[in-house]
Amino acid sequence: MIKRITQMGFGLIAVVGFATTVQAAPAKFNHSGIQKGKVIETCYHSPCSVAKFVSYKQLNKTATESKIQVTLLGGSREWEAKKIDWNRSSHKVTVNCSYKRPTVQIGSQKTLIPLNDGLGVPGVLMVDAELYLYACHKFEGSIEDAVQKYGYNVQEEI
Repeated sequence: MIKRITQMGFGLIAVVGFATTVQAAPAKFNHSGIQKGKVIETCYHSPCSVAKFVSYKQLNKTATESKIQVTLLGGSREWEAKKIDWNRSSHKVTVNCSYKRPTVQIGSQKTLIPLNDGLGVPGVLMVDAELYLYACHKFEGSIEDAVQKYGYNVQEEI
């Protein structure tokens, strides 16, 4: 859109203003790592937390979020041990893949995962954060690397 044309001296100067609309690209989440029998573990402290995927279901998907439900068989193992002590029954976890409000929910307990390059994820949420990153991005590595790779900047609500 041309806002104004002014004649100055020997020529015309056009002042042009552009109206741009930036639409957010659909969020890209990768659930392909969620395979029956796949085992993931977090060893933030001993005992290590272990989870085996039993099933996966897509609950909802929008341009910015992907809500999934995974059924996990949980377990634990001591830091140096190879033997895993498996729980007797599985449990369902709802994961909301979102760059603005990433959450993990078990039963009625919903937890916002503060993925950011500031204070980052507190130790008590390491298991949830690593489960989230694997379920939503098939990412295995440091949380700091994932924050940089995917551009998260989620702050805890106070």
